[in-house]
Amino acid sequence: MRTRTLTLITSAALLAGTTQAQQQRIVLHGTGGPTVHTDLSAAITAAQAGDRLYLSGGTFTVSGPFVLDKRLHFIGAGIHPDSSSVTATTTINTPGGSTTAHFNITTAASGSTFTGIIFNGGGGVVYGTSTSDDDPTGLVFQRCEFMRYVYLGFAEGASSSSTFDECIFRDDLSGRAGTAVFTRSIFDGSTITIFRPSGLFMKNCVVLDARLQNSSNAVVQNCVFTYNGAPLWQVSGVQISNSLITGTVMFSNSGSTNQESNNIYDQPANAIFVNETNGSYSFADDLHLALTSPGVGAANDGRDIGTYGSGSPYKEGASPYNPHYQQADIAPSTDWNGALPVEIRTAAQTH
Repeated sequence: MRTRTLTLITSAALLAGTTQAQQQRIVLHGTGGPTVHTDLSAAITAAQAGDRLYLSGGTFTVSGPFVLDKRLHFIGAGIHPDSSSVTATTTINTPGGSTTAHFNITTAASGSTFTGIIFNGGGGVVYGTSTSDDDPTGLVFQRCEFMRYVYLGFAEGASSSSTFDECIFRDDLSGRAGTAVFTRSIFDGSTITIFRPSGLFMKNCVVLDARLQNSSNAVVQNCVFTYNGAPLWQVSGVQISNSLITGTVMFSNSGSTNQESNNIYDQPANAIFVNETNGSYSFADDLHLALTSPGVGAANDGRDIGTYGSGSPYKEGASPYNPHYQQADIAPSTDWNGALPVEIRTAAQTH
């Protein structure tokens, strides 16, 4: 019965964004029974380390800088307008200027996870509030979208560690010496910089009209770069393999310690994908490789280069792992028996 109660409460929260008259909801599930909140800051204050917060569709606005200082697990309703059409997408918004509206994740929040959330606001996602607390480890972001910059460390010298899987970056990414793994992610004009002395691993990513720069000892595999020129600038010790680029040269203004193998050069940007022609990613784009692309079957595992390669390709619609709500019919009023007729259709998610 308790599991059924949590499922019903969570479903109600995730569907709260479907009607404008309803407020957004957060279901907090932890050591005690589930509780429902309307204010994200209040929900986080009430949460204990290790708790889960299920966020409905809609925008949650929190005053910045917003500091996360405990291990929590955030599950949103999704980032893709189509796959989240019933619930609406989930956005965390931090209004204000760039220096006062960061979403700060401190060392004490190590082990936190985030899925199905758009991060938007005046400031970006920043690890720490100063050099004394900018080392969170074991962070996982899955199917999240970052509208502003992401700094994995308050300053160079950080030792954070993160995994980003099937995420979308709309602004610059800076490693600040942190260690990070990026798989099946999309960089929309997002320059990737300052991963040194080492720490960057990229696999099956797509980087549109941007480049990797000022980094050392990165490992890049099965990626696509559509930058008009050398996609790797001022780097050293980088190992890049089985990647596809639009230019004729891989490195510029770089050291001699870089290594490359099995890369494909000189591919017209407008002929790489099934549908992506302007160098700016939208959800209407199709980043499957064109059937005529030499990147088909050219990855180091024999599969395709790009986000739809690997043994676990990019998930269509970027749906989070909570149930996918396909239809919600909620009556405008109760029936003769005082009950409110509700019909919800969901689809199970495998991952």
